[in-house]
Amino acid sequence: MTNYKLNSPIQELSGVGQATAKLLTKLHITTIKDALMNFPREYDDRRNLPTISQLKQGHIQSVFAIIERITEKKIKKKAHIIEAILVDKSGRTTAVWFNQAYLLKILVPGQKVLVRGKIDRSLFSQTDIIQVQHTELLRSSKEIKDNIGIIMPVYSLTAGVYQTQIRHIVRAALKLSPSLIKDALPERLKRLFNLESLNRSLIEIHYPKSVNGYKKARHTIVFNEFFYYQLRLESQRLEHQKHSTAITLKPTYKLINLYLNSLNYELTTAQKRVVAEIIEDITSRTAMNRLLQGDVGAGKTDVAIISLLCAIENNLSGALMAPTEILATQHYFRIKNLLERYGINCCLLKGKMRKKEKELMLEIINSKEPCIIVGTHALIENYVDLSQCGLIVIDEQHRFGVIQRIRLQEKGCKPHCLFMTATPIPRSFMLTCFGDLDKSIIDELPPGRTPVKTVVSTQEYLPHIFQICYQRLLESEQIYIVYPLVEESEKIDLQSVAEGVQTVSKCFPNHKVGFIHGRMKSNEKEGIMADFKQNKINILVSTTVIEVGIDVPNATMMIIQHADRFGLSQLHQLRGRIGRGSKQSLCYLITNVKSDLSSKRLNAIASTTDGFKIAEYDLSIRGPGDILGTKQTGMPNFKLADLVQDEKTLVLARKVAKQLLHDDPELITKDNQLIKQELIKYEDSIIGKYLN
Repeated sequence: MTNYKLNSPIQELSGVGQATAKLLTKLHITTIKDALMNFPREYDDRRNLPTISQLKQGHIQSVFAIIERITEKKIKKKAHIIEAILVDKSGRTTAVWFNQAYLLKILVPGQKVLVRGKIDRSLFSQTDIIQVQHTELLRSSKEIKDNIGIIMPVYSLTAGVYQTQIRHIVRAALKLSPSLIKDALPERLKRLFNLESLNRSLIEIHYPKSVNGYKKARHTIVFNEFFYYQLRLESQRLEHQKHSTAITLKPTYKLINLYLNSLNYELTTAQKRVVAEIIEDITSRTAMNRLLQGDVGAGKTDVAIISLLCAIENNLSGALMAPTEILATQHYFRIKNLLERYGINCCLLKGKMRKKEKELMLEIINSKEPCIIVGTHALIENYVDLSQCGLIVIDEQHRFGVIQRIRLQEKGCKPHCLFMTATPIPRSFMLTCFGDLDKSIIDELPPGRTPVKTVVSTQEYLPHIFQICYQRLLESEQIYIVYPLVEESEKIDLQSVAEGVQTVSKCFPNHKVGFIHGRMKSNEKEGIMADFKQNKINILVSTTVIEVGIDVPNATMMIIQHADRFGLSQLHQLRGRIGRGSKQSLCYLITNVKSDLSSKRLNAIASTTDGFKIAEYDLSIRGPGDILGTKQTGMPNFKLADLVQDEKTLVLARKVAKQLLHDDPELITKDNQLIKQELIKYEDSIIGKYLN
């Protein structure tokens, strides 16, 4: 007898040969565990199947009947139709299969079948027909009992794999599950939170007997998925607090106060609160790992500079890593202009630099004199020495891979780390991906900012919008026009940036039009942005290269072409490039797509400037993998849990995990022994070994 394990290859199950196993890999089913966790995408309720006489026109329904006779028709070379007369006690109807000639070998008169399809009206005979989408042959009483009168799972398929096959494989795995899966959660927790046993839940989720049974089973499986992930995050956080010692940074406030006094504005209450939280962290012996969230224009850069000055005041260096050369260069010039007068060295490192310039910057870093180092991923190159770095700021942290962030952290001497993002992250996503970080939120915009007015429009109104642009240009204001593509695509009918520049230049012949996109060389991009900042360029036509960090307060209008092609969070980031002064700014979202979903999405962003509301809506329609604009390494692959639908269960699982580790940090009590074993076995990724 085979000694089955959860990670046993799927081929060990009866009826799964090499060819089928290869096809199943396309469905991410390679082990017995994968089969158990291959949850149905929907259900076919066969408890009270309609008879033929009860079928309703226009509905998709299932019916159990006997084939009375069968015929085939070949209309063209590639068009093949099978027609069968189906009968039951209530009457007869016609079933039609399109282009499924192989069924002729198995569909024979007298055969009992269950068919599912749309009930339509025949144009010629004016009788109802079933356009069959799914067919099952039921050859024995047992097969009828196993497939009729119950709720049947409907699984996702791939070419060459059929529902009956997947059901057979899952059923075989379910028979083995009691000997393979042990319930780690103690009975007291299951009673307290209305949880079922895992084995019963798996059976119920695949073959539900009732709505309540299904809900309880789903709640149990979702809770388990969230619980072990949260337990891992919390145990990492506690481990970090215990072992990750760092150099204590005690600010003298000499440089910090000089910087604050040089500003022509006062920090907001939210900024002051966040600075206090950071200073509390860095004055302890545990290395800070804090995520700073702040909507576009909220003033995260001021907080970052104050944090870096804390390192300088302690005779250590500070580093700021940005995702793009444009943003890194902008940070560098701003910090240099603000701090150089106080004798603070600043240097910039990026991928493309002149040899002499790079050597000069490395000389400053290697001198061991405290300095502020700004750079792109070039900071993680082996030739860069950051051993004297006491504090690291990572801007737009989600744009870096986990490995890149880890390499930067490891270059310093257990540095304090501040991760910043302007992308508002929904609570459920935050608890999942960043559950091991402390969080700060700047939830207040600087005074004097006027919210951007956003309007959804179509291409036909562009002349009217350009007239508004012309009035703004006469008042020496500036404009962004954003396109999703760099060059014209044959496959996608979108106006390209290059073509857009020509159109805009013709419409505004007396104004300077600039052109920027991601494929340009760094020095070209920097030159164009410098000219735009100095109003030497009046209109900047661009791709999303301007999405993050570009600060031109004089730019008061933005037109986003083909806005339906962008994610909501991305549109919010783009819109954040305007509205940075006191004048009312306007953002036009241009689209000719008329679908309900597209209208809802764009109207959602037009109705609010609250990035958190937009992010919640974006998460609900795009899914967690894309919410930050990229599927980042470390994002948990939950099989059943949904971050939007199951947020309450996520919060509960986190609460239970935190309390469990508070009461028993080592999980050594008898009740928690199995939980500890499960935690050790829990599938890990690189993110499991390091903080996010």
